[in-house]
Amino acid sequence: MSERFIDEAWIKGDFKKATISASQSALTDSIWFIKYPFALYAKFKPQKPSISFFAGTKVHGYFQKIIQKKMYLKDVEEDFSRSLIEIDLSPKEKAKANFIKEKIVDYVDNHINALIEISDNAHLDTWKCELFFSEWYDEKYFGKQLGIETELYVDCASEFLQKLSEHKNRFGSVYKYKDKKGNETWKWRKSQKIKTPQFTHCIQTAVYSKSLPNYKPHLVYVDEENYTIFNQDNCYELSPAGLKYFFNKYIQINVRRQEMLRMADGDIKKLAMMIGIDWSEIRNRENNPILNTIQDEDIQKLEEFYDSLWWYIARRYKKNYKQQSSWRNDQGQSKASLWWRKEKGTRRNNW
Repeated sequence: MSERFIDEAWIKGDFKKATISASQSALTDSIWFIKYPFALYAKFKPQKPSISFFAGTKVHGYFQKIIQKKMYLKDVEEDFSRSLIEIDLSPKEKAKANFIKEKIVDYVDNHINALIEISDNAHLDTWKCELFFSEWYDEKYFGKQLGIETELYVDCASEFLQKLSEHKNRFGSVYKYKDKKGNETWKWRKSQKIKTPQFTHCIQTAVYSKSLPNYKPHLVYVDEENYTIFNQDNCYELSPAGLKYFFNKYIQINVRRQEMLRMADGDIKKLAMMIGIDWSEIRNRENNPILNTIQDEDIQKLEEFYDSLWWYIARRYKKNYKQQSSWRNDQGQSKASLWWRKEKGTRRNNW
């Protein structure tokens, strides 16, 4: 394979993206713009701690260490409790953390049991975790090739079994409850049972399967009570046709973004004018797990940036107006207008 180089559109001017990942592809353009091009341009601060992200990372680490015989299940709760001391959480996030702590062993155990089932109750020691790949793709969308490297980490893969598995946690949520005496307390609400795999996870699995084409893919969802396993035998999304469909979506989404970056020509303001921010999402970001970790100060930067676009547009209009002025005669009539009047007169005489 010939050597490939990153397309200049991704790194020109205000843009500094050297690689992409599958998880970014299912984001709306609005959120993608905020989380990646704009966050780099505006130098966002580190994000607020998210207990769902923190606990999810911990659960992954625990079950992967246990199947690799680097940790015991009995040590999980103590380690998780100790790790919670290190992060500063809001009252709501802290309440959720306490509920997850009570159930953390169940989450980890369910991931292990799912992997045992995928392994047909044997060969658990053949699984490797966090396999890293760095890929360039030749597929095109409207004749354009994706000119950036994709980095990916596969949760679990077994060469012996020719299987791969991607693992997701489905944590519940917390809400405030007021009793008859008016006392408020936090309550736990279980996550709903999943019936079909999520779009973003299907794209991830399709991209991973591209690197491991002979491995049968599995998508595992775990809650505190049980686990659900999706594969090509029980859902279209992970069939060969489904994987092809979602991989094509990955290429389409990212080539389209690449061409938006190209049209912006290194100018973050030009890119911003192509992308409409959903301000209702920004206003209600506390309920959005992707946006609620952005610092308030950085949200203010976003607001001020879009407010300033008016001046940017006005300057560009003034510049274009001056260029168009060279097309006018001494009476202020444009040459195009004079040509059209003459043309209409010619046509009227011919009629």
